[in-house]
Amino acid sequence: MSVISNELPNIVPYLAGSRFNENLTVSYLKNGPVRHRTEELLDICRNKRILHIGCCDHARLIKQKIDNRDWLHGLLTDCTEYTVGVDIDDNAVSEAQRSSGLDNIFLGDITSSDAIEPVKSRQFDIALFGEVVEHIPNPAAFLQRFRENYGDIVEHIVITVPNALRAGNVKGAFRNTETINSDHRFFFTPYTIAKVACDAGFTPEQILMATFTKAGWLKTKLLNRAPLLAEDIIFVGSTNKVG
Repeated sequence: MSVISNELPNIVPYLAGSRFNENLTVSYLKNGPVRHRTEELLDICRNKRILHIGCCDHARLIKQKIDNRDWLHGLLTDCTEYTVGVDIDDNAVSEAQRSSGLDNIFLGDITSSDAIEPVKSRQFDIALFGEVVEHIPNPAAFLQRFRENYGDIVEHIVITVPNALRAGNVKGAFRNTETINSDHRFFFTPYTIAKVACDAGFTPEQILMATFTKAGWLKTKLLNRAPLLAEDIIFVGSTNKVG
């Protein structure tokens, strides 16, 4: 589902901070079916040059995902012109290299002033941050630092984050319960992830809603009627600074 395209001219001043409204209402398009996150990302990235930030996943899950053919970095490697993966977790990098046999996975910190050579020596159509930003204490500063370090070699960014409006959260609210990954610091809405990206200097182009797990027919039917209940948000932006 495309979200931002029809509202972009109206909400850019709010995203950029030049206008303020304490009760801003944003209307969203229902433009196509809500699909699984991986399907959307593979279509976005297909035949392009990809920098995959946080590429490894949790170390204990990597082998299982590879065996199940749902490990995102491996799938990206198979369908793109080239993919370079970077992760800050030493154990996860070692496990991913061992389990996958791929030579396109590197240990590195994209916020460090020390350039990651396998990254700096290439040009990329997309930098993909898949389920990374919600783990970061200051996501706007994190993304801004990435832009300062690598914005000259990347044309677009794609960020996926958990959706605060997802159906599971709504259901939990009626039960006075919260279900969350204990390492997450944030949930986002389509507007707030766009706001964070704009604060970091990126220009929003599109937002999609997606499922995080495979959906049955009933869930698919519900989400196609009410896409904002989906588990995941996919933000697409440009490295050109919002004006």
